[in-house]
Amino acid sequence: PDGWKVEPQSARFDLVAEREERVRVRFTAPPEAARGELTLRARTVGSEGVWSTQGYRRIDYGHIRRGALLVDGRVTVEVFPCARREGVRVGYVAGTGDRVVEAIEAIGGEVTSLTSEALLTGDLSEFDVIVTGVRAYKVRRDLAAAHARLLEWTRQGGVWLVQYNKFEFNAGAETSPFAPTTAARVTRGRVTDESAPVRHLVPDHPVFQAPNKITEADWSDWVQERGLYFLGEYDESYVDLVEMEDPFPFNSGQRRGALVEARVGEGRWVYVGLGLFRQLPAGVPGAYRLLANLLALGKTSAGTSE
Repeated sequence: PDGWKVEPQSARFDLVAEREERVRVRFTAPPEAARGELTLRARTVGSEGVWSTQGYRRIDYGHIRRGALLVDGRVTVEVFPCARREGVRVGYVAGTGDRVVEAIEAIGGEVTSLTSEALLTGDLSEFDVIVTGVRAYKVRRDLAAAHARLLEWTRQGGVWLVQYNKFEFNAGAETSPFAPTTAARVTRGRVTDESAPVRHLVPDHPVFQAPNKITEADWSDWVQERGLYFLGEYDESYVDLVEMEDPFPFNSGQRRGALVEARVGEGRWVYVGLGLFRQLPAGVPGAYRLLANLLALGKTSAGTSE
């Protein structure tokens, strides 16, 4: 489209036997890019002039026959406003696999992947926010060992964002911030309808206010579900920030536990049962804006940009 830059505009590659060769292409949108969805397409031209606009995705699981699915060689881009807090430094504890790190980088965040050594002995004070990946308590046994350090870092003003976990979160005493005195446990709570209305229980909370004003429009166009494995069994030390009701008749009733905050000293511990890990790869604008606000909790005095 007019004003967009593509680098490189073309590149040569060879396909030989089983070897794969990758070409990285960078698209840069102009500052005045119109809001909305657009499609960027690629074309391959063979040595004899034969060309194709298709690629494929490999289907390879142990329980089915291996195959390939032909797909168009294109990528869909969503253009939308998303303000971010400048200078927020994020540490990320990888879980069972998600693409949240790429989403943080896409909105200008500085992300460092935290190894076991960094968690257990590193200087955590260099981070404003620490995010644990999806189901991190299943695969990162060092999280329990680092719990006391992370909690002390939070008391000193850090923001600890815990993405959804299943029942491995409940298996150890060193998970929630006030355990074992006041534990919080993961439940089977979820909202399966991605269009279920969302009510802000603390409307003036900064997570809904800055740097992006979260409105009803930001809860539109979500995919698959609102969230899953919500937090439960906690006392007034924890504050619910949203409430939803699933129209699905077999999951009736108000649901809380999808976005829960506990103030720990000068910092914040936030459980995020909302399915951001599904929304971000799907390019849902509201999910990016909410993510930017969650990260901004770690540096409320810094400037913002878009």
